[in-house]
Amino acid sequence: MENSRDKSLRDLIVVNNLGGLLFWRTEEHVLSTGYLPLWGVSVCRYPASGKPILYIPELEPRDRLPEGVEIKTFPWGIIDCADPWEVLFNTIKEDIFKRGIDHLPLGYVPHFGQTAPPLMSGEGAPLPLDFLKRIQAIPVKGLRDVTGPMLELYMVKQPHEIEAIALSNKIAGIGIKAFYHHLEPGISEAEVASVVEAAVQNQMGKNGVEYAKAWPLIMSGPNTAYGGTFNRTTGKKLVSGELVMIEMAICVNGYWADITRTGTTGNVQPELLAIYEIVKEAQQMAIAAVKPEITGGELDQIARNYIDKKGYGDYYNHALGHHVGFRYHDPGPGLSPQSDLRLKEGMVLTIEPGIYGEELGGGCRIEDNVLVTASGHEILSDFSRALNPLSRDSF
Repeated sequence: MENSRDKSLRDLIVVNNLGGLLFWRTEEHVLSTGYLPLWGVSVCRYPASGKPILYIPELEPRDRLPEGVEIKTFPWGIIDCADPWEVLFNTIKEDIFKRGIDHLPLGYVPHFGQTAPPLMSGEGAPLPLDFLKRIQAIPVKGLRDVTGPMLELYMVKQPHEIEAIALSNKIAGIGIKAFYHHLEPGISEAEVASVVEAAVQNQMGKNGVEYAKAWPLIMSGPNTAYGGTFNRTTGKKLVSGELVMIEMAICVNGYWADITRTGTTGNVQPELLAIYEIVKEAQQMAIAAVKPEITGGELDQIARNYIDKKGYGDYYNHALGHHVGFRYHDPGPGLSPQSDLRLKEGMVLTIEPGIYGEELGGGCRIEDNVLVTASGHEILSDFSRALNPLSRDSF
């Protein structure tokens, strides 16, 4: 665990007079210890001093467990164990008693909404229905909600986390390159999605990438008109002279990027070309303004006002962006017209304006991941935003 994140967690414990913190969601494990669980049923007890303790199921692989933590197992998945959760909860309770902190509450986050998937992402392992009730009963003083201070830790990334998110964006660029190289009439949206996903997953085992997975959603032609409402891949085949948009979530080693690009299968109608140029300019204007202390609402208005001035305000139907890094969509106030979020150094945000409409014949969005720095910003996803396939090699 990097000292910067470790210090912020231990400071939170001391300031709130806690016996420690309890984590069980995937992104909480990544934030606290850098551990990306396979099954998604591990629990971490983060103490005020000493090593964090990871309670992992006996079925969990050992080859990617983090250094600097204590590991204890419980018999989840073992056939002859009637209640593995009781074993887990009793083990945590005994550990707390031995440490002499049983008189203090433990901090936890009741709920942030959705959660990042574990490595076994096809299916999240079930927690018992009374999981929260039983875990609340572990310390004598129960659990204390620390959503507020934990939210701040989610929003402001530490240097080692920024480096990891930058790697996710680098691998995303490889997927985007595959996207551009397969924008050919006759290929289906599903086929484009499959080559993008393969390009990303094939990076595993290279250049520090232990795990890489992408969720590319491809929309072409009239399907792009709904890109501001939902994103999905179909079996539609690409035809000549249409817009094609990719919305891609990507996770590398437990850290996330969120990227959108719009390309073409050849020359498109002038109005669609104009829409692309407007979106691109609006995005670049908003990115240029990213710096500490500007509000999310102010950034949103820069892009929104430009699009509105060009006559397409009614076709921009979502917020400018959100936090990203520990999840596809990190918790915390985003970049919307009403947002009073003041940007801070270390925040990583998406900037993703768009224009969409059935009557326009399609839609367009460009999305980048932007780091707020002390003096301004850095684009972590600064690779091609090409529209014309003739320039798709410009990475």
